[in-house]
Amino acid sequence: MLQDKLFQRIFIAMVITALVSYFFGFFIDFTRDAGKYATVAKEIFENGNYVNLTVHGMPYDQKPPMLFWLGALGFQLGGVSNFWFKFPVFLVILLGIYSTYRLGRSMYNKDTGIIAGSLLFFSVMYCLYSMDIHTDTPLQAFVALALWQLYDFIKTKRTINCVLGFGAIGLAMLSKGPIGMAIPGFAVGGHLLLSRNFKSLTDYRWYLGVVWAFVVASPALIGLFNQFGWEGIEFFFWKNNVGRMTGEYVGANNTDYFFYIHNLAYLFLPWSLLFFAAAFLEFKQLFRARFKATEYFTLTGIWVFFLIISMSRSKLPNYMFVIFPLIAVLTAKWIEIAIREKDRLFKGFFVTQNIVTALLWVMVLGLTAYLFPHHNPIFWGIWLIMGGLTFWVYKKAKSKAARLLLPSTIVIVGLMLYLTASVFPFIFKHQAPPKAARYYTEHAAEGEKLYNYRYRQYELFFYSDPQALQLGSLDQLKQVAQEPGSWIFTDDVGVGDLERLNAKTDTIIEYRHLYLNRGGKFILPGRRDEALKPLFLVKLK
Repeated sequence: MLQDKLFQRIFIAMVITALVSYFFGFFIDFTRDAGKYATVAKEIFENGNYVNLTVHGMPYDQKPPMLFWLGALGFQLGGVSNFWFKFPVFLVILLGIYSTYRLGRSMYNKDTGIIAGSLLFFSVMYCLYSMDIHTDTPLQAFVALALWQLYDFIKTKRTINCVLGFGAIGLAMLSKGPIGMAIPGFAVGGHLLLSRNFKSLTDYRWYLGVVWAFVVASPALIGLFNQFGWEGIEFFFWKNNVGRMTGEYVGANNTDYFFYIHNLAYLFLPWSLLFFAAAFLEFKQLFRARFKATEYFTLTGIWVFFLIISMSRSKLPNYMFVIFPLIAVLTAKWIEIAIREKDRLFKGFFVTQNIVTALLWVMVLGLTAYLFPHHNPIFWGIWLIMGGLTFWVYKKAKSKAARLLLPSTIVIVGLMLYLTASVFPFIFKHQAPPKAARYYTEHAAEGEKLYNYRYRQYELFFYSDPQALQLGSLDQLKQVAQEPGSWIFTDDVGVGDLERLNAKTDTIIEYRHLYLNRGGKFILPGRRDEALKPLFLVKLK
């Protein structure tokens, strides 16, 4: 099926183009959480302490160390930069995509595995979260590895699969805590229980595997205990995951129970409608068979967690990233069935993807012509080639797989390329902290210090050298205001505080800053100025 020469050549061309789009994303500046994570990695690189984590010099307990270790490794290889923080994480993403391919192959067949891995690689979420790095990025990769190895362990009973599977769970826990154990637990436990494979549960290797996972995850626990005592251990196992979901820790109050459905609709583009159809078909088949199935891995692995996070009081799109490998396998299963044996289902999928492809081309052209126009005509040339290629595939491809999958792949690669090469660089150039930090680094005299006052994110600490210091109160600002040559990054309220303290200013540079979590107006060209808020870099006499 997937050996069609046309499919192979165009598919390889799209893989290369997608890699180029991912590559562009490695150079885009950090903001918000990604800026904090990069700062923690930078401090590990500078102080050499890989266990006791810090951010602007203070003990840090919010996330386990895996992401920061990857970033620090990149800094060791190539120096402190956007690229070398993101590149090692991208290699882990590729491991997750390969693991998803192997999981789909092991559960069904090789074609299903190839389709599953492709759905992830050519998707909006993987493009976004390889650029805007979160702890969920390595988490989903290690969970995918764990799912593949543990499914193979159930099939083959080979000890090596058990060792690798639980080792991957340990790495997932090092990425984001107990959630790294939950998804494999739901998938494996649900599969064994619903398939009545109770005998397998008597295998002692399952329980030794749990111990092994905690051994692998132990550096996170050691670091938390060193800095926070037993409260740090409680935070790891309860507050940082369960506490967020119940609202006990972050105090969130999101009662939109369909939040992850409408976020999935765009984050899994261009395949989201196929997933919704696959989920419907899977449940329909299960009900007809009275819940007798060959595998329950995807059923419990996806839906138990999906229901939990949908009921959660704290919701963010990245929380569902961890189940995307299973979502891809389930979707690929039904795509492969439609291609191989069900003409009516194939026609439904084909019409659906035609509509999705057309709408995505409208989006690409709208971004290029109106919302975020690029004056270099090279993109219009690329769109002409890719649009022509899409039409040619519809007309000339004989393979059902090529006709169904290639047009959507072509347009999503075009969208990914434009986002990372043009749209995101334009948006992120409106981030004030990197510009202020670089200006300070270039112009500050030896011994002059940069302070952060009232800006609540962490980019300033990553991009400044020497690293900025945090001011947490007006009293601390008052002390610094008496130090000639100090640099202070702040907002309009902070500038007012300096004036009331009669601080003597040498230079005030105003930046127009985009807070991305409030940037809805910024999408429309005519309202961009309304979305920008002032931030200031002040140098004292």
